[in-house]
Amino acid sequence: MFQIAPLFRGLAAIGLGFALLGCVPSQEQALPSAVRADVVGPQKIIALVPDPESAAQMRQATRSAGYQELDVTRLGDLDLTMLTYRMPDGVTGAQAIAALEAAVPTSTVGVNHAYRLQQQQGAAQALDYADTMMRWSEGGCAARVPIGLIDTAIDATSPALAGAEVITRAFFEGPSAKTTHGTDVAAVLANPDRLRGVRIYGANVFGQPEAGDPVAGADALVRALDWLSGEEVRLVNLALAGPYNKLLNLAVDRAAARGLILVAAVGNEGPTVDPLYPAGFEEVIAVTAVDVEGRIYRNAVRGPHVDVAAPGVDVMLPTAGRLRFVTGTSIATPFVTARLAADPAVAAARNVSEARSRLAETSAELGPEGRDTVFGYGLALAENICGE
Repeated sequence: MFQIAPLFRGLAAIGLGFALLGCVPSQEQALPSAVRADVVGPQKIIALVPDPESAAQMRQATRSAGYQELDVTRLGDLDLTMLTYRMPDGVTGAQAIAALEAAVPTSTVGVNHAYRLQQQQGAAQALDYADTMMRWSEGGCAARVPIGLIDTAIDATSPALAGAEVITRAFFEGPSAKTTHGTDVAAVLANPDRLRGVRIYGANVFGQPEAGDPVAGADALVRALDWLSGEEVRLVNLALAGPYNKLLNLAVDRAAARGLILVAAVGNEGPTVDPLYPAGFEEVIAVTAVDVEGRIYRNAVRGPHVDVAAPGVDVMLPTAGRLRFVTGTSIATPFVTARLAADPAVAAARNVSEARSRLAETSAELGPEGRDTVFGYGLALAENICGE
């Protein structure tokens, strides 16, 4: 592992002394008191089954118990079938899970947990420091693999994506959330100073409820993973976080077994909460955020699952028609995904363990020697990885 160079402290001296219009200094953001473990559709219950016989048993069990069938979808690339039901009045999610898994032992049944974006507007702390901090080669690297992006919709007409091929698909019904977040993340991936020739498969999983923040259901994430697996995508960026969900757990297991390398934000719910998901799964590379001086983002989730850190505090982005500064583990995550996409050793990796080992070998210490619960293996570096 490398030691981080001291030059980043000098970058802080040229930071702008004012907040951009419409942005709030991240230092003024209060830590949330608790993680929101809400659901999309309180009366919705979802079952994943492995074969037609199990599907038939589930349909019989739910029909006899008064469940209303809402949808049946074959997830061919995960080798699963998803059955969605409305629970009878008076039945709780816990009761439905226990009853249906008992009736069909091969099934995995769960509620439709909500997952949220992990980005906020930031203050202008420093200029465009991220590439220098990660030691990207001048002119960037060629993208070795296509990249999946499970996020909001992407504005493929954004000038920031002029050099990228963007293929999109939606995985929910109803109005779509704004494209800002997905476009921001895609812009980090497609910046030619980092990656050239990028192909992005954008899975739009975020709907916009009548009130409140955009949310993505666990069912949308599962469908998106199935699609990306079928498109033979190797790297998947998930700049979102939420509670543990057994449906998502099963889908992540299946995707990882098929060779997908998933990279996810640890979340912005604060240093004292339990791991958020999908970053909390062993099969996922968990990314945290640091500022220009290598200090941890104050709202970042911590724990033994943290793998690596990347720039994620007041990162400058040329999207939404102007220069903006954004903060959060969401914006740190695509820096790590881009770094992995540029590395021929990762393109040849057989599984996420090999990709994680590659990051461990090429990261810069930020905390105690070795892996720690704040920075993981340290700052992800892109030095000498192009392999050209």
